[in-house]
Amino acid sequence: MADWAGEFGNQYTIRNAELADRTKFFRRFLKYDIVTAFEIGCNIGTNLKVLGNLGVEAIGCDINATAVELAVLTGCMAYVDDGIALRNDNIDFVFTVGVLIHMQTPELIKMMSSMVRMSGHYVMFAEYRGVDEEVPYRGERHALYKREFGRIFESLFPRAELVESGEAGEELGFDNVTYWMYDISNCSGEDWLVPVPRESAEESEEYDFAFVPVGAT
Repeated sequence: MADWAGEFGNQYTIRNAELADRTKFFRRFLKYDIVTAFEIGCNIGTNLKVLGNLGVEAIGCDINATAVELAVLTGCMAYVDDGIALRNDNIDFVFTVGVLIHMQTPELIKMMSSMVRMSGHYVMFAEYRGVDEEVPYRGERHALYKREFGRIFESLFPRAELVESGEAGEELGFDNVTYWMYDISNCSGEDWLVPVPRESAEESEEYDFAFVPVGAT
């Protein structure tokens, strides 16, 4: 497994130290009257800075201490945490960018539940889209998955309302990701999950359990 909190994560931070401007992408969400935002997996704070410049009170967390230190040094509000067990809160806008793709099924579901628990209104994730496909990633196994994240989220939280979805490419500062934004005002972070067999033989080598969303096929 990739060590995101250690040297593997440090190298990721170095590679992503300079990202294109994402102001145009995040500005579109201001129409939802977002005042506060929280990013899980904020890295060095690139997205937090953009939101701050747009007048949003933004804070984030990341599993990698080096990334968080750099974010704080540049004026961002951030702290070290993996984001999976966040407290209940009323943040307007809780989001991830390129984080869910790095999670196997058990952690993915915990993360989505954590996002719902922390948000008081909206959840958004921007990730690589695919059909449950593991992708080789810098020599590591179980390190990157393309999935139908919107379908998974809707199966976990059937009362969530999709308010916006689309593609974000280089013109918006991204590497061709899909984003989904949901109103989760009527959801609970403790919605039921159904235990089922593991997704793959590879996943079963290291994990004692796996879950899929209610209604998934």
